[in-house]
Amino acid sequence: MEELDTYRQGLLLALEGVIPDLSKIMGETPPNGWQHPYKQGEHTSHYTLTHLCALEVQAFNPILHRIVEENDPLLPLFDDPSWMANHYKPDKPAQVIFEEFTILRKQEVIWLSSLPPECWRYTARHPWWGVHTLQWWVELQLDYSHQHLADLAV
Repeated sequence: MEELDTYRQGLLLALEGVIPDLSKIMGETPPNGWQHPYKQGEHTSHYTLTHLCALEVQAFNPILHRIVEENDPLLPLFDDPSWMANHYKPDKPAQVIFEEFTILRKQEVIWLSSLPPECWRYTARHPWWGVHTLQWWVELQLDYSHQHLADLAV
């Protein structure tokens, strides 16, 4: 059990570690660089940053809370292309998006750190992903964060 606790602490450190990694990218990206595609035919860095924040606000945060607060909930699909099509604001400053993401991610890490160990085994059902534990969802959240960071670091 101690190994599992150590793993989960490392997972939380990695989740929080996304913030300084993203901060570094923020500092290295010139103000006009946010509106240019990072690769031919790809989205802009601004779009990718917005998508990262949207996943945090609209998908992962509510999912994690529902898993802890409800008994084996059926989670909804998050239609991120539709959400982005209806809510994406290309003129929203990247710094504001970064700050919103940072605040929420820090709150999540504090909240997750406060949970008793048994909460990490709670499950939820998802139409696409199937039945998985809170821990699996946190791992997926971290994976998505790293994918977005990799895109932004190009």
